[in-house]
Order: sequence, then structure tokens, then C-alpha cells
Amino acid sequence: MIFKYLTTISLLILSSISEAAPDTQLLKKLDLERSLFSEQYENFSINSQDIIYVIQQSTTAITLGVAVMIAESGTSVIGKNGLRPLATQLNDLGWVTIIMPAPDTAFLPSIQEPLDTDIPEPDEQGSEVTQPDPTGDKIAEIAPTKNQSRSIESQLNAVSFLKHEKELIALLKESATRAANYPGFFLVIAQGTSAAWMAKIYSEKMLETPDALVTISPFWPDRKLNETLPILIANTPMPVLDLYSENDNKWSLQTVKRREVFAVKALKLQYRQRKMLGLTNADQNSLYLSKEIYGWTSYMGW
Repeated sequence: MIFKYLTTISLLILSSISEAAPDTQLLKKLDLERSLFSEQYENFSINSQDIIYVIQQSTTAITLGVAVMIAESGTSVIGKNGLRPLATQLNDLGWVTIIMPAPDTAFLPSIQEPLDTDIPEPDEQGSEVTQPDPTGDKIAEIAPTKNQSRSIESQLNAVSFLKHEKELIALLKESATRAANYPGFFLVIAQGTSAAWMAKIYSEKMLETPDALVTISPFWPDRKLNETLPILIANTPMPVLDLYSENDNKWSLQTVKRREVFAVKALKLQYRQRKMLGLTNADQNSLYLSKEIYGWTSYMGW
């Protein structure tokens, strides 16, 4: 009887905790405040929510411009798995870097829509996708019905997807405002799902186009949406450096060849796809990435 009572109480507590979505931005804010001195970060407000970002100045006599950097969702702005080590390398190459935290909206689990962790195997035949529609229907198709949980093919929800996109656009607008305080080029560097969203946002002209875009291992954890990435990247109006590694997850590797093929077929100027070395050390990996970016931008005459 006592065991049954304790079990019921435990379930009620777990249920109440699960129903309250965590304030991830608050957690990130507290993490940054504990890790950095007050002069090492800045903040602004979006929809009454404080967003903390890290800005690092160029260490060279001449500034090339500003690189806005958005890592994968759930990655700490200051963590070694994020883009801060790369930002430090770019500072030494003449870039001011603004590291923004990516939203987590589309990836927060709920009781009604459990988050699947398994990822389906990519198509072994590598069959080419025929002109997928990057908007509208593809987003609608990922929403589960009332009587079914999320498919193994999708970790995204249609409403959360659009909310995540809206939050990203707001972050980029704020970034552009701060970048306007510095001379030179405006470069956007994004990783993982953030890179996929950048391709969609810029290909659909939702924002003013930056001078160039660097995508690092872009993907969406949804089969139908992921298939649209090659055409989205091909339709972006700015030069694109498309970086990938053999250590990327299956979603990203699944579209590597088609991303290049679609860009070539679209006669996309200044598109370059490069395979990154499988370096496990964060500092070595960041040094390698910075050299790839430097080589590409130098080729364009920056």
C-alpha cells in the first residue's frame, strides 16, 4: 500500500515537471554569467526574453568585417563543441565575431509528442531527389495526427519549426544591427540544424542577404525536410562554403553529394564544398576550419 502511494506521488511529480517546458534561454544565460566576466558578453531582449551573446574583437590592424556565428541548437555559446574556438581563430585573421545562441524551440520534447532518438539509415542507392518543394507542404507533413506519435523519420513539429525559424530571424536581425557598427564584409557561419535554417531563410529571401554564408554539416532531423536542403542551398543568392566531415551524422551525410550536384546544376557562383579532416581536438579542428574559410574568402578577393 505504501509502495503504491509513493509510486503515485512520484508519477504526479514527474508529470508536473514534464508539463513545464524548461526555459532554455534562462539556463544559457545563467551558464554564461557563471563562466564569463560581465565585460565579455552583451545582451539584448527579444519578446521580453534576455538573449546573451559573445562578441570578440579582431586582433589585427585591419578588420575584414563581422562574422555572425550560430552553432547547433543545444550547444553552449562558450563550449568547445560550439563555435567559440573557431571565433578565436577568426579574430586572429581579422574578423570581429558575434556568437549567438541558437533557439531550442523545435527540439523541446513534450508528453504528447515524445522525441525520437533513432535516425533512419540513409538511402543506400543515393537516388536523386527531383526538385523538392522546400516550403509549405513539407513542413505540414511533419506534424503528427492526434492518434499517432511522431514518426521515427521526424524529430520536428510543424508549429515548433516555424517558431524556431521566427526566433532565428529575430536573432539575425539583431546581429546585423550590431554588425553595422563595424566596417567590412558581413559573413554568417552556421552549424548543423542552424545551417539548414540559414539556407532556408536566405533562399526564401526572408532577410537581407549577407556577403557570404558558411554551412558546417547542415541537416534537419526529418527525412522530407532534409531532402530539400540541396535545392535550398543552390537557391541562396550569396556565395556558400559547404563544409562536411565523414564524422557527421547520417542526416548530414545523406545530402552531401546532392548539395554539390544541385549547386552545379544551378550554376551557383562561388559555391565550394570541402571535406573537413576528422580531427577530434577542438582547437586543431577550429584551426583547420579557419584556414578553409580564409582560403575561400581570399579566393573571392576579400
